[in-house]
Order: sequence, then C-alpha cells, then structure tokens
Amino acid sequence: MPDLIKTDLCIIGAGSGGLSVAAGASQMGASTVLIEKGKMGGDCLNYGCVPSKALLAAGHAAQAVRGAKHFGIDAANPKINATRVYEHVHGVIDAIAPMDSV
Repeated sequence: MPDLIKTDLCIIGAGSGGLSVAAGASQMGASTVLIEKGKMGGDCLNYGCVPSKALLAAGHAAQAVRGAKHFGIDAANPKINATRVYEHVHGVIDAIAPMDSV
C-alpha cells in the first residue's frame, strides 16, 4: 500500500500562482504539498515572460548600437551572435529562478 500524505492543501502546478498560494498557505500555518511535473516557476519563468523580455533586451541593445550615429557616435554595425544571445537569455532565467521558483 502506498504511503499517504496528510495535508491541508494540495497545490497542482508550481507556476507563479501555485507558488504564491503555497507560500501564503504555509505562512498561515497550513501544511501544503506542491505537485509539479515540469520546471519550478512555470511557463512565465522558463518559456514566456522572462525569456522573451531577455531576448527583447538583446534586440534593443543591437538597435541602440545601430542608432548611435544619430547621437554622434560612430559604431560598427552590430553582429548578432545567436549562441551568446541564447546564453544571455538562460543566464537571466538562472538569475531569477532562485527567487521565483522556491
């Protein structure tokens, strides 16, 4: 017979909503269990909001270099290195994950 877990609250999904509910319930003294089949932090942290904003920031930086002449700054046309942009995006996710997924 499988072990039983006695809990006040079972939360399915460790996205921003599930994590917020789990933290709030825990602070109020409720015993909670959090079930997540994928990555902690959900879609926003891992696939949506955070990566898209990091990718947009890289694009804005490239565009700023392209527009520098308007301000009297001679800059070479930027060469976009997709591997380094990918590393930047994942670096942002890795930096936010400890605060946004526990």
